Amino acid sequence: MKDFIRHLAEQSRLDAVPVNTALNDALTHLDNMLAGIAAALQVEYIGPYVGVETLNAHAMVVRAHEWQIHQPSWSMKICSAIPEANYRAEWPAQGASRLRKRLIVKALPAFFAGYAEAVRQAGKADTAAGQRVIALEQQFNHA
Repeated sequence: MKDFIRHLAEQSRLDAVPVNTALNDALTHLDNMLAGIAAALQVEYIGPYVGVETLNAHAMVVRAHEWQIHQPSWSMKICSAIPEANYRAEWPAQGASRLRKRLIVKALPAFFAGYAEAVRQAGKADTAAGQRVIALEQQFNHA
C-alpha cells in the first residue's frame, strides 16, 4: 500500500471504520514500521485501551515483547491489560478481530499522541525515529 499512514489517519476519523483488505494491508505495514521505530527508540509506552468485551481488557503497548520464546523484540502489540498478565502480547494489530481492528484504528490518534509524548519524556525526540513518531502524531491529530 503506497500511503498506508494517510489511509489509516483518514479511517481513524470515520464514524464506522470498514474492515477490508486495504485496512488489513495498512495495519500490516503499520506493524512493520512500528517494529523498526520501537527497536530504534526502545521507549516503553502503554497506549489506549482497545478491549472489545471490556474496553480496558486490552491495550496497545510498545515494549520489548517476547513474541517468540526467548527472543524479545521491540514492537507495538495488542496486550492483555489485566494485572496478572503484565501486558502479555496477544496480537499484532492486523491479527486482531474485526471488532478490535475498528477500535485500534479509532485509537491511533491517541496512541501516536501518547507515544510522541513518551518519546519526548525519554529525551529521544531529536533522533530520526523520534522525529518519525512526532510526524506520525501530526498526521493523525492535526490533519
